[in-house]
Amino acid sequence: MRLLWDHHFPVLCRRSLPWYKTGMKTFGFTRKKFLSLTEQGRQKHLITWLSGIYQAISTGRVPPDRLALFYAEYRGIAAWMDSPCPAIPASGSARDWLVFVSDLIQVYRTASGNSLRDHDLLEKIATHDRPMPETQYPDMDYQVALDGLRSLFNVGSVFRTCEAAGIGTIILGNCLGKEDPRVRKTAMGSHDHITQEHTTDLAGTLAGRKEQGFRIIGVETVDGSIPCHHYTWPSKAVIVMGNEEYGISPHVLGTTDDIVHIPMFGRKNSMNVANALSAVLYQAVFHRMGNPGESEENMPTPGDSA
Repeated sequence: MRLLWDHHFPVLCRRSLPWYKTGMKTFGFTRKKFLSLTEQGRQKHLITWLSGIYQAISTGRVPPDRLALFYAEYRGIAAWMDSPCPAIPASGSARDWLVFVSDLIQVYRTASGNSLRDHDLLEKIATHDRPMPETQYPDMDYQVALDGLRSLFNVGSVFRTCEAAGIGTIILGNCLGKEDPRVRKTAMGSHDHITQEHTTDLAGTLAGRKEQGFRIIGVETVDGSIPCHHYTWPSKAVIVMGNEEYGISPHVLGTTDDIVHIPMFGRKNSMNVANALSAVLYQAVFHRMGNPGESEENMPTPGDSA
């Protein structure tokens, strides 16, 4: 691959491989023009450009073997800003490139102070808590674990859902919790009724829960997963939800006893993580309410395969 440097801007030699035929947009700025922008303006343009690259990769519009062209251009842009450039993904797989680009987007979103302002999309609502009528609580002892969630809006929504379902503990694996005001804003006071536990080793924490008799249930679309409405929900479990883009980390997924999924009937094979938790958690609640004291003699013990 041959690069030409024209006025300090990385321009690909179109005689070797036409960049405009790779399905990706070039950066569109010379060094002088880019550095004339405000810092916020640079970050905004980088986020827009990188988001386009991410979409091109995720929709298969560019083969992974041509992404070295993108990396060469980004490396030049990073040099303009005197910023470190992460190493090129070793495997060259589309998934590794998606992780690489997503991490860059997150860096610039965070630097701009606009990383996770999803809560601004919500209309302001008024809530007036009222005494609830006495209802027999389902026969269940459940906790929820979050594996690397990035959106604080989603984390706050998880707090609200868990409180509504009577969940008392949320395990936060490498993600922020109610100590952040943006989580509290979305949680709408529900965080006051939930205990949170931070961990940098979620797999190890879940292993400890197994020793306490909890069954570890991952929510993922993988081969062998069970439709959530066909699953026999146990009385004591931890439901694990993964990152918005990459799902549950492989090493965390390896600690699960069972994996369930939500059947999809539309064209998109995904749901917002907070919405997905609502569907799965209430499936468990309704199952336990309809089957109080259900025998679990035939279920594998935590740690055994399903």
